[in-house]
Amino acid sequence: MTVSSSEKLMIVDYRTGNLNSIKRALARIGISSFISSSPAEIASAEKIILPGVGHFATAMSRLRELGLIDALSRFALVDKKPVLGICLGMELMAAHSNEGDVDGLGWINAKAVRFRLNELGRCKVPHMGWNQISIKKSSRLMDGIQDGSEFYFAHSYHLSVADRSAILNETDYESIFTSAIESGNIFGVQYHPEKSHDLGLRLLKNFAHM
Repeated sequence: MTVSSSEKLMIVDYRTGNLNSIKRALARIGISSFISSSPAEIASAEKIILPGVGHFATAMSRLRELGLIDALSRFALVDKKPVLGICLGMELMAAHSNEGDVDGLGWINAKAVRFRLNELGRCKVPHMGWNQISIKKSSRLMDGIQDGSEFYFAHSYHLSVADRSAILNETDYESIFTSAIESGNIFGVQYHPEKSHDLGLRLLKNFAHM
């Protein structure tokens, strides 16, 4: 099923991340999308995906340079349209990050923090590869996805979330960390659905059909 033209799904281009891999993943399940860095097109979109790979402070600087911060915040907080952050895109929703010691978008009462792991343990930073999720609450994003499902991760930072009601998934990597959030129309996943085969495609489809 293809999303109708009246339900435009925009992938935000702020010069970081895996934009085309997300667009290709959506296309495989019949979901039309477009990539843009235009504040005007954010305003006219029905849903947006905020991707990201890289450094938090650099990403916030690029959002600022492109004039996207106000448009994104209006979309998420005023218009309350669905937004999905992926990996760094989810971390950017936080109030602050230790990566560069800078403020984020401030949509979620959370801080992005680096993994603190036992150097003699089996876990290394970055956390890369497949890992399980524990689903903490009912969600449209998780429709058809079972507790304990595996998704692909690639990250060194994760969210420390002050409001536990916003936690959608948790994952064990030496200790438990938040691997997905949901707060009203705001969704975020630390893992990469576009690299997570059938379950990742199911998650993207769930988001696109909200």
